[in-house]
Amino acid sequence: MNEKTQTVYFIRHGLTYQNLCREYQGSKHNYDVLPESAMLIRQREQRGAVPAVESLWVSPLKRARTTAELYFPGKEYELMPELQEREFGQWDGMTHDELLEDPLYQGFLDTFGKVTPPDGESPEAFVARMNIVLDRIEQLATISPERFPLALVFHGGPILYLTHQLIPQDEPFWRHYSFGAGGLKLELAFNPLRVIAVEEIFNDDVPVEKTPFYLDFKKS
Repeated sequence: MNEKTQTVYFIRHGLTYQNLCREYQGSKHNYDVLPESAMLIRQREQRGAVPAVESLWVSPLKRARTTAELYFPGKEYELMPELQEREFGQWDGMTHDELLEDPLYQGFLDTFGKVTPPDGESPEAFVARMNIVLDRIEQLATISPERFPLALVFHGGPILYLTHQLIPQDEPFWRHYSFGAGGLKLELAFNPLRVIAVEEIFNDDVPVEKTPFYLDFKKS
């Protein structure tokens, strides 16, 4: 007997100027997506590459809201504060290269984020709200299975964490680093919650990160 699954999409917001600078960008700064990334999203929507969904949960940050409205024009969505990016405190606006000499940052890297950035969000607080997201997905599957497929439009950090939790380490897309405006299609089983199958979506064109516009960009 085949196990019942539900389809969930993890979609990362389009790129911002700060993404082009390779800066850490948490929930403190609330920038919008670049025109080049917005154009890519519109092109995907116009050619029918965007999946049909019944429910749409979106991070309140502007870059996520814009992305959701471009991918799913006219679709009602729920703003979910738990989907916001992790807050990086004093590291917000700094790049990986600029932080490499900081021992605390080295600890952050070595422990997969289990260090609190100065004035930032603790790993315990971040994990707690990610668990709220997982709990809500399970509740929806139990109470309102007709509201799937479900799409979440949010951020690279939460997608990285959730794919770390849901996907086995020896499988593709474990700890997935999403392109701007990129996404995954996950088939989830429940009791316990786990991934049965996962595949990348929006992979039939060239994402902005693979264009000279992105690759040749240097922080001023």
